[in-house]
Amino acid sequence: MKKWRSLAAALFSVALSFGLAPQARAEGGAGPEAMSMGNMCMVMFGYDMIHITVFQPDKSRSEYCAEIPATGRTIMAFDIENPAFRDLPLEVRVIRDPLTPTLPTGADLEALTELHLPPKKYTKGTFSVEHDFANDGHYITLVTLTRENGEQQTEMMKFMVGETLWAWVPQIAGTILIAGMVFVYWKHTHPTPKKKEANETVAS
Repeated sequence: MKKWRSLAAALFSVALSFGLAPQARAEGGAGPEAMSMGNMCMVMFGYDMIHITVFQPDKSRSEYCAEIPATGRTIMAFDIENPAFRDLPLEVRVIRDPLTPTLPTGADLEALTELHLPPKKYTKGTFSVEHDFANDGHYITLVTLTRENGEQQTEMMKFMVGETLWAWVPQIAGTILIAGMVFVYWKHTHPTPKKKEANETVAS
């Protein structure tokens, strides 16, 4: 009995931490190209970063990153950390996420584009763009840096707008896991009458 109680308690703690508790996690792409710190995302170019912070001034004073709560007027603010990048052309494009592991080679970005800022030098190191998101869904911010030798490097940050099913997946999975553990624990602590009577017969 003590063994099952200890096991159930341990599994419950694990499920709570992964399924229901708030998590500090990487946002955006699947690798080191994008991450989040609080409500501020960072698109990484090697060890250099560009901060992205999102606001919806018509709705609240809160700052957002990879989970924008609603559609409507949205402001994305960019802060270029490396001074050397301020003298290089920077292009920003926001597209609807095709929900594939990687962007297909040769994908028609124009057909997916929500907004586009052509390559430009942002010598002040900060700039912002405003866009009115009309639809809930998944989106990708593509940031392209053109280096002095003409080489282009594109990094991405994925984000969601509005309430989508995927936003609830961790909570749903955690709830199912906890319910399953409770059921298993109950089954082992409340044997069926036949099994209990059989055990008593063998013992006598």
